Amino acid sequence: MLAGLAGLFVAGLQPQAAAASPMQSWLGLPEWVDFNVDYTAEPMAGLLGGLNPAAASWIQATVLNLTLSSGIEKAAQDWSEVDHWQLNLELSHYAGNQNFANELGAGFALQELSYPDGTWISESSIRRNRGTSWWSAEVGLISLNPDFLVTPATNNYINSTFNNTLNLLVEGLPINPFVAPGVRFSVHTTALGDTSYGYFNLDKENNIAASLGVNPEQPDLRGSVQVVQWSMNPLPARTDLLEPIEIQSNNSHVARQLPPPAVQLGGLLANTELLTENASDIGDGINRVVYASITWPMDLPIGQDNRVWIAGALGLDSANNPVPSFAEAGWLSQGPVPHRPLDVLALGISRSSFSPTLLPKQSFEGVIELNYAIWISQHVQLQPLMQWILNPSGRGSVPGIWATGLQLNLNL
Repeated sequence: MLAGLAGLFVAGLQPQAAAASPMQSWLGLPEWVDFNVDYTAEPMAGLLGGLNPAAASWIQATVLNLTLSSGIEKAAQDWSEVDHWQLNLELSHYAGNQNFANELGAGFALQELSYPDGTWISESSIRRNRGTSWWSAEVGLISLNPDFLVTPATNNYINSTFNNTLNLLVEGLPINPFVAPGVRFSVHTTALGDTSYGYFNLDKENNIAASLGVNPEQPDLRGSVQVVQWSMNPLPARTDLLEPIEIQSNNSHVARQLPPPAVQLGGLLANTELLTENASDIGDGINRVVYASITWPMDLPIGQDNRVWIAGALGLDSANNPVPSFAEAGWLSQGPVPHRPLDVLALGISRSSFSPTLLPKQSFEGVIELNYAIWISQHVQLQPLMQWILNPSGRGSVPGIWATGLQLNLNL
């Protein structure tokens, strides 16, 4: 989701309470209440190749988010202890054709919104934002992302392998909109960056998903997930990369849309028991995963600002992990078209390798995506895209797929 990304990236370095949304003034809400609505639609269609080049899909998601905090409209440096804390409730509704990838013959969803239809409880938590202090925490019904696994640069892409949890497909992981009872604790130092630990109990994950009528389409399970992650800005002296961009041609400034430089290292340990007869064919038990990413600024003759990034994950238990190795990389350019300084051009490539134990007849699937985010306003963005799927489903028998589409974001 594109709106407000610049603020999110800066918040990653110094977490803030949620900024007040237009809904707050429209509804006349008090300053300690923030309510926002995000609508995203992803229509896509095949062009060439695959099993059915005429396949098409429309998927949409509506997210309602309610935040209660006395610090919403205060600057972080002015917070008292109570201002650090906030109560979050989020509901997400998904609808559309979730079978687009299968119709084309691809192994992975071409749209990030490809989740079972229905209304989900996608967050219910109490959070302490760091502000200018040294620690933050969260407890409640939460997901792994966005606090873990996510490389911020990947939020600029649509294909599910890019956006945005390293295509980690171990059954039962609480990746949004899935949530599980969990806790996260993070510490920050200027010299060493941020270190976070999270624990999630998976026993009630399906019950929570189904509480508002969703069929989670995964086996019931028991187990837990633990994750440790370290991240930091490797170029702290480049404070200019956190500031608005100066447009020299007219002596003005525009918001910086691209994430700051970052390095990230993490490790995940999942211990799951799938309550189904074919659990060994799906992959349960112990799953250990290590992951890393780096995002770096580049001075190029195109655009106002540029980033290159690379990320990957390696599963140490390939007999239990459907995609034990994954790698991706990309390039982002803000303002590549004259007089469009807030638009972002994105190019990415990913490679997902299938488990030789769970999926012995499948090797790898690759994705190349090119998109262009058109910034109409803070509340409306359009993102036309092209995707090329290499070796669809990894079997070698399905022709490469060309697909096109659009992402529409409305943020209120």
